[in-house]
Amino acid sequence: MAFELRRRSAVLSSALAPEWVARIRAGDEAAFEAVFRAYYDPLCRYVATYLGSRDAAEDAVQGVFARIWEDRAHWVVGDVRHYLYAAVRRRAISQIRRTAVRRRAAPLLILEESGGTTAAPADAEFEAEELWRRLERALAGLPPRTRAAFVLSRREGLSYREVALRMTISPKTVGVHIGRALAVLRKAMASAGK
Repeated sequence: MAFELRRRSAVLSSALAPEWVARIRAGDEAAFEAVFRAYYDPLCRYVATYLGSRDAAEDAVQGVFARIWEDRAHWVVGDVRHYLYAAVRRRAISQIRRTAVRRRAAPLLILEESGGTTAAPADAEFEAEELWRRLERALAGLPPRTRAAFVLSRREGLSYREVALRMTISPKTVGVHIGRALAVLRKAMASAGK
């Protein structure tokens, strides 16, 4: 079985890779399933080392494949194997970051769920209020266009394209603004945890 998977992976990542990508882009479910079957288990084993559990690894791998299928018409890849391993690694790192953010934001969630009442433990409430104040100060310190892009994207839930239309800038510029905002906010939140 392991030999068969290695053989299939080698075939799919060989000179035939452009053909497999073209077939997937055309909506060929059999080609997509062949790539999925060839790489699913090795990718899960690979990313489990980052995430620490098979379930989290499967979520990451399935997420990458789901994204490929959803965006298949725009999927352009030279080396399928390299692309899949890099995409799964990036998704695992994102999952790790989201988990860390949730852990740091837990006091805020407690405060929000309690409606700001004293139902939350006093320490958690104090931490949440301090974290919220620090976040608001960091947001206020952003340049106006960066703050506007961030608020439209994160608070109002608009896509980069919608933000770009509203601000009359390109989606790439929105991405730059969001990246800057997140860097400043990360730094502010990191200093909050010290």
